[in-house]
Amino acid sequence: MRSTVPVDLDAILLGLNGLGLRPGNHVLVHSSLSSLGQVEGGAQTVVEALLRAVGPSGTVLVPTLTGTEADGPERDLVFDLSETPCWTGAVAEAARRWPGAIRSAHPTHSVAAIGAAADRLTAGHELCITPCGTGSPYAKLAADPDAVILLLGCDHESNTTLHHVEELAGVTYHLQAEPARGVVRFLDRTEARDYWIHDWGTPRRFSAIEPLLDQRGLQTSGNVGEARARLIPAGPLVALGLDVLRADPSYFVAKAVRA
Repeated sequence: MRSTVPVDLDAILLGLNGLGLRPGNHVLVHSSLSSLGQVEGGAQTVVEALLRAVGPSGTVLVPTLTGTEADGPERDLVFDLSETPCWTGAVAEAARRWPGAIRSAHPTHSVAAIGAAADRLTAGHELCITPCGTGSPYAKLAADPDAVILLLGCDHESNTTLHHVEELAGVTYHLQAEPARGVVRFLDRTEARDYWIHDWGTPRRFSAIEPLLDQRGLQTSGNVGEARARLIPAGPLVALGLDVLRADPSYFVAKAVRA
């Protein structure tokens, strides 16, 4: 039974600190607001707690994804950097709209970032011909020793960084066979170029990496509010995932599809 006691900012911050989120971390947050309980102030309170946890030297990032199963070479992908909403939840939308937030300009797999490294981590995403590959925020986080992934009330099935692992490994099922035209609208200009985009046809089982992370001590779990949360260092996550896919390229493919 869910508690009827409201969850306030201090309670969320206490949970984040207990999980190991620290000042100076650059944290990519996947989240489910409803899993936290009755949060006083809603998604804005969660963003504020995250910013306090990482402090002025850290950065809060959220996936502000806009890609859908309808995307493909048959039609242009039109993405307005400031106006196109994401489908990745209330916390992600609150962060996207946060004063000073910077959003990367990829037409399907953008992120929004607030804090010290926001410019560095989001810059140039519009130039990446694949969603999560070299030069993307996901790749930059994997190379940063202070970067962590936070799963807040969700599991690894929501972990977009594992798509970065798939791109590094060159798996055959991740990207569509033909590029699509992406149209990115900035405040002062519009840019168009071809992108190889996500292929939605292969169900994943990203949670298969969880026991491996636990065995190697690479994942910390705990409660934040009423939510189960996981904190994982970005670089070691990517390194482990890449080792797994090099050994078995179909490791993250759902068993019903593999058979």
